[in-house]
Amino acid sequence: MRGRLRVCAVSGGRADYGPLLPVLRALRDDPHFDLCLVLTGQHLVRSAGDTAAIVRADGFAAAAEIDLQLAGDDAVSITRAAGNALSGMADALAKLRPDLVLILGDRYEILSTAIAATIARIPIAHIAGGDSTEGAFDEAFRHAITKLAHIHLVTNATAARRVRQLGEPAERVHVSGSPALDLIRTTKLPTRADFFAAIGMPPRALNLIVTYHPATLASDSLAELEEMLLALSSLGDRAAILFTGSNADPEGRRIDARVLEFVAAHPAARFTPALGSARYYAALTHMHAMLGNSSSGLYEGPSFGIPAVNIGDRQKGRLRATSVFDCPGERGAIRAALDAALAHGRQPTVNPYGDGHASERIVAVLKSLTDPAGLLIKHFVDLEAA
Repeated sequence: MRGRLRVCAVSGGRADYGPLLPVLRALRDDPHFDLCLVLTGQHLVRSAGDTAAIVRADGFAAAAEIDLQLAGDDAVSITRAAGNALSGMADALAKLRPDLVLILGDRYEILSTAIAATIARIPIAHIAGGDSTEGAFDEAFRHAITKLAHIHLVTNATAARRVRQLGEPAERVHVSGSPALDLIRTTKLPTRADFFAAIGMPPRALNLIVTYHPATLASDSLAELEEMLLALSSLGDRAAILFTGSNADPEGRRIDARVLEFVAAHPAARFTPALGSARYYAALTHMHAMLGNSSSGLYEGPSFGIPAVNIGDRQKGRLRATSVFDCPGERGAIRAALDAALAHGRQPTVNPYGDGHASERIVAVLKSLTDPAGLLIKHFVDLEAA
C-alpha cells in the first residue's frame, strides 16, 4: 500500500451524495487519505438538476466522470445504463488504482461499481447496508452489494444483524449511524423568508414537500402517483406544494412529466429536480409535512421533527420514528394519513439512524485498515457459528 490510503468514493446522484458529503470532507481533510471522487448516474444528467455543479461548488474535483448514456426510463434503458456503469468503472479503477472503494446505498450504478471493484481485486467499504426496502429492487441490489463488500458501515443495530445474517464476519460490521445526519448537524440553513424566495413559492397556510420515486417492484407506480396527486388536489388553494425530482429508475421520467403537468395546473405548486442540501434541509425546517415514498422521510425527517406521510411499500422494512405515517397508495388513505400527520405536527423525535457523528466513526474504521488487500478473502459465517 502507498504511504497514504487511496480511497475512491463513487457517487451516482443526490440520493447518495448528500449522505456521503460529510465523509468526503473528512477524508479530504485528513492527511492519512488520498481521496479521489468518481461521479456517475444522475450527476451527469442536466435535467436532474446539474448536481455535478453542486459537487464542484462543495470544493471537489471529479477524478473521473462516467456517463451512463441513459436514453429512457424503461427496463432495457436502465439495464444498458447499468452496463455502461460497469464498463466505465472498470476503466476508472484501472486509471485511479485505489486501495479501497467507498460506496453508499443500493442503486444499480453502485452495484455495478461493486462488481467492477470485485473483479479488479479492490476491497470495498459499503455504507448503509442491511436496511430493507421491500417495495423496490434496491432491496436486492443492497444485499448483493453487502456480499461484494468487505467492510460494512451500517446505520443501526438491526441493519448490523441483517448483514451478519448474510454471512458477513462480525468484526467487519460497524454501526456508524447515517452520515446524512452529520450533514444536518453542520449545514447552515437559509431563513424561512430566504428559502421561500429562493424556490419562488410564496408560503401558504399549508406548505408541503413531496418526493415520489418509482416503486420498482410494483406493477404500476404511475397509478399510485395519480392517487397521490388526487389527494393533493383535494387540499385546494390553501396548500403550497414543492415537488422534487424522481430517481432515474423505470418510470422515473414519466413520473416527473406527470408532476410537471400537475404543477402547470396548480399555481401554488412548484417543481425542482434537486434542491441541494441547504435548501432541502430548509424545506424540512420551514414546511409543515413531507409526503411521498422517499427514504428521506424516514432517514432525515425525524431529525427535524417534521411529520412524514410514507405512501405504499417502497420503504417497507425500514426502521421508523414516531414522525412517520404509513398509508397505502389510495387517495382516501393518503389524505387521511396527511390529516393525521398535520394533527400530530412537528414534534421532537428520536431518530433511529444515529446521532450526527457517523462520519467520525467511518473515518476511524477506514484509518484502522493497515492492510486493505488482506480484506479480499473473507469467510462466510454460518448462523449456527455466529
